[in-house]
Amino acid sequence: MFLLRVDLKFRWHSGFHISGERVELWTDKALVLDWKDEAFPTIPATTLKGWLREGAERALRGLGVEVCDASQAGATCGVCPVCEVFGHPRGKSPLFFEDVVLRDTLRSTRMGVSLSRFRRTAYEERLFSLETGFCPGFQASVRGIFATEERAKKAASLLFAGVRVPFALGAGRSRGLGWFSLEEKGLVASVNGTPLKEEALISELLALRAG
Repeated sequence: MFLLRVDLKFRWHSGFHISGERVELWTDKALVLDWKDEAFPTIPATTLKGWLREGAERALRGLGVEVCDASQAGATCGVCPVCEVFGHPRGKSPLFFEDVVLRDTLRSTRMGVSLSRFRRTAYEERLFSLETGFCPGFQASVRGIFATEERAKKAASLLFAGVRVPFALGAGRSRGLGWFSLEEKGLVASVNGTPLKEEALISELLALRAG
């Protein structure tokens, strides 16, 4: 068996919208708060996986590799490189993701008013509040178990491609919230403890295009 580990470091470019699975919300639009005591905003493992999968799909399409579109229900093919790495309804992904807890976060509340795009005026009695968080960045780890070294390297190359696609998390993206990017040299990948160089990951991606 071959064990893949990918460590990621990101930096925020803006604040981010926080949502909470609470019994009672004190803001109208409330990323998720940790289940234990709701003290810290948390990026769920499923959100991290979904974002990386979407990024990998977009990156491979840009290289001319045919992949399915997992955003459409029932559209996963189960045979493309993305399905092989991230899974599909008929096959489990060999990758394991963890929740990311944003511990060094400052939280605040923003007030706003709903606007009519047609009339270009504010709606009456449409005042709302939303909770936002601010922190320098965050780290995430992805692990995987593969039968061959080649498959582990392919998975690492897809993660390498996915994290470089611009993305934002949470609501309020049109207002500039939730935008982040990978830090310089913010991806460290290894298979059975042996580091994978960036050149090797790029070669894996080019091999997919050639194939």
